[in-house]
Amino acid sequence: MLDTATTAAVLAATCRSGAKQSVFLGRHVGGVEGSSAGLRPPALVGGMEGTGGEECCGGSTSGTSIATEGDAKHLTTSYDCKKRKRGMSGPDAKISPAEESAMTKAIKSSKEREGEPIFYPYEGTRFNSFEEAKEFYNLYSWEVGFGIRTSRGRTNGNDYTTKKDLCCSCEGRSRSQKTSSCRTGCKAMIRLLRLKDHSWYISRSVTEHNHSMSATCGEKKQWLSHSEIDPLTKDFIRRLRENNVTTGRVCSILGTSNGVGGLPVRREVIRSVCARLAQENIEDDISKTMTLLDNMKMKDPSMQIRYKLDDSGRILHMLWCTGRNKNDYDRFGDALTFDTTYRTNLYNLPFGLFIGVNNHFQSTVFGGVLLTSEKTEDFEWAFSNFVDVMRGKEPRTILTDQCQAMAAAIKTTLTSARHRWCKWHVLRKAKQWLGQVYSKNNGFKKEFHKLVTEEVSKYKFERRWRQLVRKYKVEDNKFLKRIYQNRGMWARPYFMDVFCAGMTSTQRSESANHMLKQFIQRSSPMHIFVSKFSEFQNDRKEQEDTEVHFTKQMQRKRRIGVPLERHAEEVYTRAMYERLYNELYRAGSYVMKGRDKADGYLVVHYKELGTADERIFVVTDEGDFVNCSCGLYNHMGMLCRHALKVLMHQDRVKLPSGNILDRWRRDVLEDPGNGRDDGVESSSIESTAYIQKKLMVRRVLAMAGVDAALDESGYKEALEALDKIISLRKDQKLGEQAVISGDGSIKPTCCPNRPKKKGRPCSTSLKSYETNLKKQKRTEQGKKRYTSSTSEDEENPMSGKTKALNEIK
Repeated sequence: MLDTATTAAVLAATCRSGAKQSVFLGRHVGGVEGSSAGLRPPALVGGMEGTGGEECCGGSTSGTSIATEGDAKHLTTSYDCKKRKRGMSGPDAKISPAEESAMTKAIKSSKEREGEPIFYPYEGTRFNSFEEAKEFYNLYSWEVGFGIRTSRGRTNGNDYTTKKDLCCSCEGRSRSQKTSSCRTGCKAMIRLLRLKDHSWYISRSVTEHNHSMSATCGEKKQWLSHSEIDPLTKDFIRRLRENNVTTGRVCSILGTSNGVGGLPVRREVIRSVCARLAQENIEDDISKTMTLLDNMKMKDPSMQIRYKLDDSGRILHMLWCTGRNKNDYDRFGDALTFDTTYRTNLYNLPFGLFIGVNNHFQSTVFGGVLLTSEKTEDFEWAFSNFVDVMRGKEPRTILTDQCQAMAAAIKTTLTSARHRWCKWHVLRKAKQWLGQVYSKNNGFKKEFHKLVTEEVSKYKFERRWRQLVRKYKVEDNKFLKRIYQNRGMWARPYFMDVFCAGMTSTQRSESANHMLKQFIQRSSPMHIFVSKFSEFQNDRKEQEDTEVHFTKQMQRKRRIGVPLERHAEEVYTRAMYERLYNELYRAGSYVMKGRDKADGYLVVHYKELGTADERIFVVTDEGDFVNCSCGLYNHMGMLCRHALKVLMHQDRVKLPSGNILDRWRRDVLEDPGNGRDDGVESSSIESTAYIQKKLMVRRVLAMAGVDAALDESGYKEALEALDKIISLRKDQKLGEQAVISGDGSIKPTCCPNRPKKKGRPCSTSLKSYETNLKKQKRTEQGKKRYTSSTSEDEENPMSGKTKALNEIK
């Protein structure tokens, strides 16, 4: 007969295998080898069901029988045992809030097990979830000095996981003998089995390793299991990357947030997480973009999106404008700039911005357009659709760079607009083309910039230009010849009769591009680009609200004391008042020389009075309207210092009403005649479609509220009209009137093609540098040989174009 302890050990081992087995008596003398009886302390097993063999499997024994085989030196015992009660299906974890976790028990019992790791994986240790077990084993691996990973598993017929193994990171062997690997065939592991109550327990634990252990914290962090980032940190990294925070700064932020004694996350891990986030953003880009646009239209029914597709449904161009963009264009769309230099997106598409200036002298966005190329037909599509979205209103003035394709598109689409070049783009290559004359001769540079920035007379501009080029012997310079030939497109004297709202260059577009880079990260997919562009517009709205607040609440001290200053403060915004104050201050330096025959006032600067350089400005006064020959009012809608001198001379108390443009008034957004119809309050937030619905509801309520009874014919006519409208629009979704018009009714199915990445960069050795320098010199000589002096396209010079046969000599 077997003693009780031996029988219990045999039963426990047999139940752990879950089948009918044969056990040799000689193997169990002094305890069952490999069983939990001699390894786990009672404190860690506490929650197991049953006793003896039932502790590990939650089962019971039945039909036990013992047989002796003749004269054998050891006794063989066979018995039947029910299988472990596995969870067939259900949740992934056991819910037991009142039960102590395995980690808590391990910490409490660590004093009784001095010299052993705190989180030792004893067989029979139970966990409420697999994640808890993995974290427990990972803490043990940190104490010992190795890494872990998930190994084999098993699922039942319901695809419900019932077994999982956690092994050492050095488990297994590398398939390739030529590849370096840390796999050494280590057998250390734990096996986790699921119970009926959906909890897990350790059924097998192997603690021996065949490799060296990591000793320091720096070594231990190199294991992947010890460099994992928790979900909250990953979400934090996602938010940082969405707000255009660089990877290096993300590493710095996380390293600082962990404190002085913390363990910062490795840079490689953060870069890996950022790479995975970027890959997730790229996946299904067009579907995410369409979903985002649909959500934006639901919130803003008056938003309009136009796109052009190719035969395969791939986007070629896309233009979108919000309801606020259209309201701003109605008030401030008389002058705008258009620029396509911004290309920070995944598809390297040129992004065109329609930018204007509001009554606070702030840049305001009228819309954006993505183009796949910069040809004349592409710009024609962009300009024609932009005007169509803006209810057919064309700008009075448009400023661009020197792109000839853009100029040709403006002539055919914006027929009533006056096109001018950005002065900065024209003059930015002056140093490159003029050489030492511009860089070393400060006299030429000073006189040249004074001429192009201060002179307002066309006759004097041309005369001084000829004197300047003769003085410094640059008459034959091709750059100066070209820009002088096209002086009507960029020079200030030819701008003075063109209203530009104070803009003489695309600087506002360049500034907007710079601000966009703070919102949009490099190589961002289309849906993130659209989302961040919307955030950029919201930021511009907040900046405008700030200026509106300061204009209304800030009390400014009057520094000159004339009545005109007080009236300007009441009428204009704060930004416009500051500019008018500067002109009013400088008016004190001018004197009245007399009057001409046409009842005009002659105004001269006191330093130039009676000298050869005397400049006389003629100010005409028509009562409610004053104008000056300097052209400042025609250029930006603000009275100049010469006109203000005449008004002060006449002791005027208020500015002439004809000289106060509505676009500069502080109450332009509150004007009852701008955006209000039939008693509906004007608001930049309310869209046109929303206002129309409110008006329709008011009309219906007004008709229902009439005291007179409605006859039968009127009632039928009203119902028939409503039924007709409902039948026409019952299949139309909210915001569909603002969609999305392409060349047809088909929505985009593909994003634009991604550009091919450039290859390996050139070598940085000295020999390669000298070779490239020689190539560069030969290229420059070729450009000078073929550059035409009559080319007006600075962005696409003749040397970069295909030449006709008659151009080849």
